[in-house]
Amino acid sequence: MAGGHNESVYYRVFDDALALSEKIEQMGRKRFDELTGRQVMFLAMIRSFEERPSLGDMARKARCSHQNAKTVLAALHKKGFLDFRLDERDQRILRIHLTEKGESVGARALEELDKLIDRIGENIDHNAAEAFADVIAELSEAFGGTFSAMGESQDRAETS
Repeated sequence: MAGGHNESVYYRVFDDALALSEKIEQMGRKRFDELTGRQVMFLAMIRSFEERPSLGDMARKARCSHQNAKTVLAALHKKGFLDFRLDERDQRILRIHLTEKGESVGARALEELDKLIDRIGENIDHNAAEAFADVIAELSEAFGGTFSAMGESQDRAETS
């Protein structure tokens, strides 16, 4: 294997990361019937903005490509969770507006996320969580991108 890193711990890290991702996806589907975990996270992200986000805002916050963000948002639009409207000040920008259904599910998604984060905080030592975050950051760097559901953490927030 390239680099001589065929130790089982690296396979375990990769396998556990995939399993965790699948578990999060299953939790999303279990609590929000018609939505994927990614779609639930997008609704929560939209709710977390102070102003209505644009497609670019969402791609940056979700740390994904514009095309990926557009695909997720289009699916949410098709299911009646959001609409796109031109920005009042700059007609070149489409803003994302949650429908009543989207507001309701987005609020519930944020509540569920807060509960999950509280559970993590109660069950995982802070130093272990920091070490895990560092490993995820290193994996992200190794894959040439970033992994995130909710965007930058507060201590690593963008200054723009």
